[in-house]
Amino acid sequence: MYSIFDEKHIIEITKDSAQYPSEWKRLSGAPEKLYGVGDTELLQTRKFTVVGSRRTAANTLKLTVQLARELSAEFTLVTGTADGGDGAAIEGALQGTGKIICVLAGGFSALPQAQLPLLTQVAKRGLVLSPHPYDIPVRNFSYEFRNKLLARLSVGALVVSAGETSGALITAKYARRIGIPVFALPYAPNAPTGVGCNRLIKEGACLAECAEDIFRAFGIEKREKAAAVELSADEEKLLQAVRELSEGHIAALAERSGVPTYKARAVCASLEVKGLIASIGGNRYAPV
Repeated sequence: MYSIFDEKHIIEITKDSAQYPSEWKRLSGAPEKLYGVGDTELLQTRKFTVVGSRRTAANTLKLTVQLARELSAEFTLVTGTADGGDGAAIEGALQGTGKIICVLAGGFSALPQAQLPLLTQVAKRGLVLSPHPYDIPVRNFSYEFRNKLLARLSVGALVVSAGETSGALITAKYARRIGIPVFALPYAPNAPTGVGCNRLIKEGACLAECAEDIFRAFGIEKREKAAAVELSADEEKLLQAVRELSEGHIAALAERSGVPTYKARAVCASLEVKGLIASIGGNRYAPV
């Protein structure tokens, strides 16, 4: 059965090749060869890393998609291959310019099967890259080495979610060692999926709430302002209620907004479609 990731379709990039990223040529222990499927020219563009935990809240996933879509207009985004934060970064880049590089932890024979449809899209528009030969499996140390490569490939790194021991923090650690700016989304105190992000901010990472915060740090002016989303009176009331509560059950949102519960469900569905709130399960909603 044909696969875009068959061994015969993989491009080999040697260390003395013009396509080999200059950022890795100076890296101790850098791979002598790289293996890719897709647009290898992206390795010579201005790159920015976006990483996050597998356990990322639904509203943060939607925000990450939006951030990645906007960031892809100015950078080639770099991330891993896991679901959660990495997957949302991939989806956002594909919705935008398609400039995305996904770095594998093992060889192409160890592609994460659950992400195969998404990675196939990446291979067609961006680049799937491995620092290992085809048949090398993922081992215990593979993820740290891959996260080190992610940090060393970019001009900056954004952590969208991270628990206490998340692998996304490893990427941030290596980014800080070489002095490239680290950004993190802020979270409510003690939020399980954001405790690592809050710690990064306490330790000097840049707080980022939108793509504009990152563009500003690099002296990039956004070329266009997004068109304002038109809201009905009930949508405005419910959106305000969601933002005031940070997250809430549909009954609490209805009470706070003054919109009847039977009507609030449809209004919340409309706000979800407009990308302003996200369902987090159990008839609860959070702002994006």
